[in-house]
Amino acid sequence: MEQITVAGHPEPVPASEVAARLLRQRLDSVRDERGDAAADKLEKLVGARIGTLLANGTPSIDVATVRAIVDYVELPAEDEAEPTGLGKTIRGIKDKLAQRGGPAR
Repeated sequence: MEQITVAGHPEPVPASEVAARLLRQRLDSVRDERGDAAADKLEKLVGARIGTLLANGTPSIDVATVRAIVDYVELPAEDEAEPTGLGKTIRGIKDKLAQRGGPAR
């Protein structure tokens, strides 16, 4: 087991080596493609989800959990306008599904 640190979580979190590597790769790819601000936002979203899982009794973070989180957490494109009306409702539903570990397409 490795210890990972995530934004919004004061203590290191136990995680498998593969899970830690996957999280680092995802953050690095976002940082390379979209910049530091997007990577920081992703880390905060991931940290919030991991915090929820730990609060609900998850003892450690495995690769399946990290994959579910990083594959389904969506960052809005920088050039997209903030959705309104139906688009905002759909985004809210996707966010709730992602928080619960479900697929958000």
